Amino acid sequence: MQIVDILGLLVPDVWTALTQLCASAVLFFLMYKLAWKPVRKILDQRSEYEHSKLAEAEVLQKENAELNEQAKKAILDANKEAEAIVRSAREEGITVRDELVEQGRQQSKQLLENARRDMELQRSKMMEQMHEEIVDAALSATEKMLQSKISADTEKADIDAFVKEVINK
Repeated sequence: MQIVDILGLLVPDVWTALTQLCASAVLFFLMYKLAWKPVRKILDQRSEYEHSKLAEAEVLQKENAELNEQAKKAILDANKEAEAIVRSAREEGITVRDELVEQGRQQSKQLLENARRDMELQRSKMMEQMHEEIVDAALSATEKMLQSKISADTEKADIDAFVKEVINK
């Protein structure tokens, strides 16, 4: 009998097995309804959330790439504009320098011309003064020599002729 008891212990009773199967089915059904569906719903929502975030990240990455391209273009345009401004400033500086140099030349020529005119004027005044002094000297010398013979008008005309003759030689 010992063999039978061992066999009875190893093989469960049909009613016990059936009861255990029914209890397992009820537990499985309850777990499916109460836990599996909500967990599955939460997992689906999380999956949708992650997919939307990935899609947003791709859109943001494309926008970032476009913004980078626009920034590069803006930098290139700014560099070109800066070069144009520098070039324009150089040309304007050269123009201003040339104008200042030309004004300096004109002023220099004007000053030189004024100096020449002043020198010529002073020279002519000096020549007149020398002429008058020579005439006066000649008059006094002649006067001493010819005290009473020649009249003053004739003397002056003769001396002027003499001075002109000396100056022209």
